[in-house]
Amino acid sequence: MTESSTQNSHLFNTIGVIGVGLLGGSIAAAARQRQLAETILGAGRNPSRMRAAQQSGLLDRGSTNIAETAAQSDLVIVCTPVNHIVQFIRVVAQHSRPGTVITDVGSTKQKICSELYGSLPEGVTFVASHPLAGSEKAGFEFADPELFAGRPCVVTPDETTPAEAVERVKGFWEALGMHVLQTSPEKHDQILAETSHLPHVVSSALAMTLSEENRQFTSTGFRDTTRIAGGDPALWIEILLSNSDAIVESIDKYTQSLSQLREAIVNHDEKRLRQLLEDGKKNHDALNSAP
Repeated sequence: MTESSTQNSHLFNTIGVIGVGLLGGSIAAAARQRQLAETILGAGRNPSRMRAAQQSGLLDRGSTNIAETAAQSDLVIVCTPVNHIVQFIRVVAQHSRPGTVITDVGSTKQKICSELYGSLPEGVTFVASHPLAGSEKAGFEFADPELFAGRPCVVTPDETTPAEAVERVKGFWEALGMHVLQTSPEKHDQILAETSHLPHVVSSALAMTLSEENRQFTSTGFRDTTRIAGGDPALWIEILLSNSDAIVESIDKYTQSLSQLREAIVNHDEKRLRQLLEDGKKNHDALNSAP
C-alpha cells in the first residue's frame, strides 16, 4: 500500500489510541497526517493530559473512559507499558463492537500473545504488533508523525488469527510508512532480545562505567553509544523482566565477544585483535548498507 493511496480514502472510520505518550501520540499524529481515519480518539488515566492532547490537535477527542473509546473505534491500538497491555486489551475487548480489531506496540510478545489469543469475545480480534521505532524521550509533546516512516514493524499472529484481521493491521502500519515483518511471538522475543533489549543493557552498562570526574572528557562517540541509556528506567525494567530468559542468553553471547577482545588485548595478539575488529566492522557495514 502506498502513502498516496491512503490519502484519498480512510482505512478506518475511527481509530482509538489507548495510552497517549510518545508512541501513542506519534501514531495519532501519523494517522492524522496520512488521513487514515475520519476520527481519532485517545484515552488515558490523566484527564488534564487527555485535554492537552486534544487541544494540541493530536486527538479529535481525549478522555479517561477506555470503554467508551473502545466502543466507538474500528481499530484500537494499545500503547501502554508492557506489563499493562493484557489488562487493557481485555477491557477494550469487552466493550468493542463485533468486527473491531485490536493491536498493541509492546516490545515483548510471547507472554501477551499466550494470554490473549483465543480468549477474547467472539467477533473481536487481537493482532499483536511491535513497531520498531521510538526515542529516549517521553510524552505526546514529542510526538512525531514521521517516527515510523521507513522503519520495520513486526506482527505476531498465531494459527487461529483471522487472515483478514492480520491484513488490516499490516495495512495500517504500512500506511504509516513502515515495512511489515511477520513471525511467531516466540521468535520475536528471541530476535528482539539481541537487536533491541541487549543494546539497551550494553548502553546502560557503559554509561555506568563513567566516573563523574571523567564526564568532561567525553565526546560524540561515548554520547552516541550511551544515548539509549536515557530511556525511562521504569519502562525498561518491564521489558527486560518480561523477556528475561532470551535477554540473559544475549548477554552471555555478548560477554563472550567481550572476553575474546579482552584476551586479544591482554596477550597483545595483534592478528587476533585485527580479526575481531574487522568482523565487527564487517557486520556494522552490512547493517548500514541494508535497505
